Amino acid sequence: MLNFTIVSLIYVTFEILLVLGLNVQYGLTGILNLSFIVPYAAGAYFTGVVSGPPAGAGVYHIGGYNLPWYLGILGGLAAAYLVAAIIGSFTLGRRLRASFLTVGTLVVAVVLLQVISQDQNLFNGNLGLLQVPSPVSSSTSGTNMGQFLFLLITAAFTIASYVLCEMLRRSPFGRMLRAIRDDEVATEVFGYAVFRMKMKAFIYGGVLAALAGSLTIMYVGGFAPAGWSVYEIIFALTCLFVGGVGSNVGGVVGAGLVVLILVQASSLVPTLQSNPTLIQSVRAGLVGVLLILILRFRPQGLIPERPQSLEPEPRHGSRGLWALAPRAVSRIGNSVSRVG
Repeated sequence: MLNFTIVSLIYVTFEILLVLGLNVQYGLTGILNLSFIVPYAAGAYFTGVVSGPPAGAGVYHIGGYNLPWYLGILGGLAAAYLVAAIIGSFTLGRRLRASFLTVGTLVVAVVLLQVISQDQNLFNGNLGLLQVPSPVSSSTSGTNMGQFLFLLITAAFTIASYVLCEMLRRSPFGRMLRAIRDDEVATEVFGYAVFRMKMKAFIYGGVLAALAGSLTIMYVGGFAPAGWSVYEIIFALTCLFVGGVGSNVGGVVGAGLVVLILVQASSLVPTLQSNPTLIQSVRAGLVGVLLILILRFRPQGLIPERPQSLEPEPRHGSRGLWALAPRAVSRIGNSVSRVG
C-alpha cells in the first residue's frame, strides 16, 4: 500500500506540472492550445535521446549519448522551447480567430503524432524509446526507498514550478496576460506588444509541459506515441476545469483529485484489475462525464480565480500618495464631466 501511495503521488506531480503550464497558456492568456501535448512529448523524447543508450538491434532512434539525467532534462527543455516557439510563430502570428487557432493547434498535434509514429528512424516509431535511466540508482529504483527518492525529486521540481507560476501570475506581466485574455483588441490599442507577450506565455507553458515529459520518461523508463494522444490534452483540461481556470491553487487541487480518484483509485476495483483495456475505456468515459458535469454545474471550478487589484497598496497602512491618487483622479473626472 505504501508503494501504491508513493507511485500515485509521483503521477500527481507529473499532472500538476502539465496543468500549471496549461494554466499559463489558457487560464491566464486565453490560448486554447490543443497542441500543448507536443512540447510534453518533445521533453520526453529529447531527454531520452540525451541521457539514454544508443540505438541497438531492432531499435532505431537519433542520439543516445548516455549523459547524466540533469543534462537530459536540460536537453528536453531546450527542445520544447524550440518546438513551442515554432508552433507559436505559425499559430499566434496569423491573427486567427480563437476557434481557428484551436483547430489549427489540434491539427499540428495530430500530424506530428502520425509523423513520429510512422518514422522509425527518429524515435523508434510506435515502439518508442526504451531503457532510459532514472536519476535514482538502479539498485534502489524498484524499492520503496527508490520510489520515495524519485518522489522527492519530482516534488522539488513541482514546488519550484508552482512558485514561479504564482510569481508570474502576480507580476505586471501576469496582469497583462489576463488583460489579453479578457480583451485582446483593447490591450493592443493601448500599445502593448500582444503577440510578443502571447509568445512568452506559449513558450513558458510549453517548457513546463516538457519538464513533466522529461520526468515521466525517466520514471517509466520509456516513452511511445501512445503516451501523448489527444486524450492526454483533454485529461489535463479536465483537471484545470475541475480546479479552476486561472487559479494555480485550483490547478494543483484539480490535478490531485482527478489523478487520485479517477486514475489511481479506479485501478483498485477488482473487476478492472484483470482487464487493462477495460480500465482505460472506463477512465476515458469518467473523464468525459466529469468534464461535462463541471462545465454544467461548476464552470468556475472548485477554487475559482480570485480577482487581483491593480492598485498598489499603501505601505504600513499609511495614507500616502497611493491612497490619495484614486480620489484625486475621480474628482478630476467628475469635474471634466460637469464641464462637458
